[in-house]
Amino acid sequence: MVTTEPDDSRIPGRRPSTTRASIVTVALDLFERQGYESTSVDQIAEAAHISRRTLFRYFPGKAAIAWGEFDVQIDGMRRELNEIPATTPLRDALADSLVAFNTFPDSETQVHRLRMGLLLGVDELQAHSTLMYADWRRAVAEFVAARRGEAVHDLIPAATAYAALGIAISAYRRWVSEPHADQARLHELLRQGTCILA
Repeated sequence: MVTTEPDDSRIPGRRPSTTRASIVTVALDLFERQGYESTSVDQIAEAAHISRRTLFRYFPGKAAIAWGEFDVQIDGMRRELNEIPATTPLRDALADSLVAFNTFPDSETQVHRLRMGLLLGVDELQAHSTLMYADWRRAVAEFVAARRGEAVHDLIPAATAYAALGIAISAYRRWVSEPHADQARLHELLRQGTCILA
């Protein structure tokens, strides 16, 4: 027998439960309807039924909301990389990792396309990406360095991490530009891109 937790958000007089994911969902809906620049932190907080102060307990700013739980995803990528057998060729391992990192429920395809369109097209978000991508590159460089018995900042691990990031960004730019492309198309682009890796 399957049981479910009661939905507290539907109990009169009780506010909906707040999570980072719920704030992101509300924010993305506002960004889609009003545009990123025209949406304020106060509007996001109001739509999420929380105070501005509470919102800042979850996210340091509007740009961070658009990125969602990227830090959690990077931790997941590190775990995925650590579980790849040592016998898997490096290029195949990185291709598999890119695909796994960029896999999401089919029902979220349009939301994911919206988010990536924002991240790739809004100046403020592109500036914020410098910080976010540094963590992503670090995870890849750590994996490559461990495989090669080198340091993270050595040439090949660092260069491979930058190349892998370039592949991911280029694949997403192409995917976002194809309005009807599904997740399989994104994965195809990612694997095609990794062909440039040694």
